[in-house]
Amino acid sequence: MSDLSQDQAHSLSKFLGNITEHTELEALALVTRDGLRLAFSCIPDYDVDPDLFSSLSAVVMQSGYDAIQSLGFENMLEVVLRGEKSFIILSGAGRFFLMGGSRKIEDLGKIVTVFRYYAGEISKRYP
Repeated sequence: MSDLSQDQAHSLSKFLGNITEHTELEALALVTRDGLRLAFSCIPDYDVDPDLFSSLSAVVMQSGYDAIQSLGFENMLEVVLRGEKSFIILSGAGRFFLMGGSRKIEDLGKIVTVFRYYAGEISKRYP
């Protein structure tokens, strides 16, 4: 995992495992700000290219950060892209960001809450 020690990588893996325990996400990734996928998992019938998903997500996150800064706001928490029957959530997590996707739109509120918590915890440990 990038420039992480084995202990740091193990700790991040535990965070990702906890996220999947508390949500019914169909896809979950940990991505660097440059769009490098560090970890990715998805359910078998969630047909997505993990590298494309991660790199496009990085573009969306950077656009969000740029928009927040240009408006004079601070500390962007997340970007939610919502379709009619699905969504993608991107949450800043220190030097990384979390990306999750689901076709269960009714779970969006719960997943935002879980992502905010774990993104905050990752941010504290990996600023």
